[in-house]
Amino acid sequence: MARGPSGDWARRYPPLAGSLIAVVVAVLVLPSALNVPQSNPTQTLEFAPVPPEDDAPPPPDSGNVESLSLGSSSTAPAGDASGDGPGLPPPPPPPPGLGTRPVTKRCVGNPPRQSEDPLSPPCVAHFEGDNGGATYSGVTADEVVIVVYMDDIGIATSSRGSENAPPHGLVDLAVPPEGEEFVKNRVLRAAQTYFNHRFQTYNRFVHFYAYYGRPDATPETRRAEAEQLIAELDPFAVVSYPERYAKEYATALARSGVVNFMGRDIYNYEGRAGYTEDLYRQFPGLIWSFDPSINQRAELFSSYVCSKVVPFPVSFSGNPGENGQPRSLAFLANQAPEFSEVTQYAQLIHEGLDDCGAVFTRELGFNSSGKAVCGENYQNAASNMAQLRQDGITTIVWGGGIDVCQSTAAGAVQYRPEWVIPGDTVMDANIYARTHEPSVHQFARTVSSYPRGGQLEDSQCFEAAREGDPAMPVADTRFFCGHYADLRQLFTGIQVAGPRLSPEAMNLGFHAIPRLPSDEPAHEACFYLTDDYSCVKDAQVSWWDPAARPPGRSEAGCWRLMEDGQRYLAGQWPQGDVEEQRDIANDPCNNLNGVELS
Repeated sequence: MARGPSGDWARRYPPLAGSLIAVVVAVLVLPSALNVPQSNPTQTLEFAPVPPEDDAPPPPDSGNVESLSLGSSSTAPAGDASGDGPGLPPPPPPPPGLGTRPVTKRCVGNPPRQSEDPLSPPCVAHFEGDNGGATYSGVTADEVVIVVYMDDIGIATSSRGSENAPPHGLVDLAVPPEGEEFVKNRVLRAAQTYFNHRFQTYNRFVHFYAYYGRPDATPETRRAEAEQLIAELDPFAVVSYPERYAKEYATALARSGVVNFMGRDIYNYEGRAGYTEDLYRQFPGLIWSFDPSINQRAELFSSYVCSKVVPFPVSFSGNPGENGQPRSLAFLANQAPEFSEVTQYAQLIHEGLDDCGAVFTRELGFNSSGKAVCGENYQNAASNMAQLRQDGITTIVWGGGIDVCQSTAAGAVQYRPEWVIPGDTVMDANIYARTHEPSVHQFARTVSSYPRGGQLEDSQCFEAAREGDPAMPVADTRFFCGHYADLRQLFTGIQVAGPRLSPEAMNLGFHAIPRLPSDEPAHEACFYLTDDYSCVKDAQVSWWDPAARPPGRSEAGCWRLMEDGQRYLAGQWPQGDVEEQRDIANDPCNNLNGVELS
């Protein structure tokens, strides 16, 4: 199906003559407009910046997206008196569409940005001019059509008790509901209000539809749903949360030119660790995610193990006499064929460890059901733990996937080795870690992309939820927070694309976000490398404390954050062994439970 005003998508995206012209214009115009100080945010530019051409990170700056300088109106000096050569020529005149009334958007901060969230883009306070009209399918001069796809949810527990999800089909969230409304629709309406109010959309209303999927999911039904959605609504983009066959749904949309944001969802069984970069690169600029790709997660984890575990003796084992002795490593990973992303995650981790010379005395597997219960896998787990104990394994490197039987079986034979666990939105969530045998799991350390989380009421997503709907009950804000990061990514893409919205413009805008480390534990480093379409690039390290309680929680057990949750890019871990950064008395609990992401 052809999309966009130019017809065939295949003719629009590759770098043809039109793209060369755009690059020339960008080179001539953008540097002088985008790199000057932000002394006056009352005027704003209408185009996205040019992305860098290599993977070298820029010098440290004040935030992940602030140096995009989209909100600048100052002009550069004509020349540099301190230089030896001739002065620079005056900058070219500003492009059309320059605004002068900052009251349109309530920007905050210094330098100003669109919202209080550090990951929101730089302030574009006002836009006035030609936005290009129908620049792409699902885009007109007045609106952008967006669909939030949710699998067959069934029943959700909210502030109103048990609520039944709507039947299969579309719900227009710009039309007032008739009577009582499902909790997911309520929070998405609030999100529609909040993000349209706060982010720059260039005089377009970003129009939300909720789509509830079919209960009989198969690859064929996923593709059929995508085709039906395009035929009925022809959206610009879909934020999708399928429980299964998410790849099939995303690729069906991308083949027709629809932008797809892979929503973060712990109940997406196949993609719990994310998706490989091959999926994103198959359709450049059409499939995105906020959470890191499997490749990025694997690089973060393997670089940690290579620098903090492999070169050092045992330091946190619960087995008598092992600490201080040479480490003997085993690799343990899920081999269930239905979890293809998880098994690929394990393979990528193993390859990274091979590159640094890690040697495994034993490599074993398990076939997990993906559930946090120990059932028919116990005999396999008992055999694994007996073998590892007999081999004198001091350190188990987990390859991803959940299987609580392994720790249960280890506890039964009083075997308490070191466990080093990669984040996958499951093993690094408090709610799932509590299902493990505590006498064994207390010797676990995890490398997680989750940010540090405190009380829900203190979070940025909670504030956004209440701004979108001041009457939203606290119990319902967790549903809002489950969508917040994905919708922030969507609206950031719309803003940095500039007025003439298209996948190509969004791609350029996203790749212009500076490649900066995070400067606080509560927020991830978010940027995009060359041929890279997932956002998060860093991780933090935690240790399991079965006795500690997160703030405001009654359940015992939490991942306690080393260095207060300090986040690191791959290959930039601090020196020393794993335990070098652990402070038993002061490391705080991470309050992210996993359920807030659903």
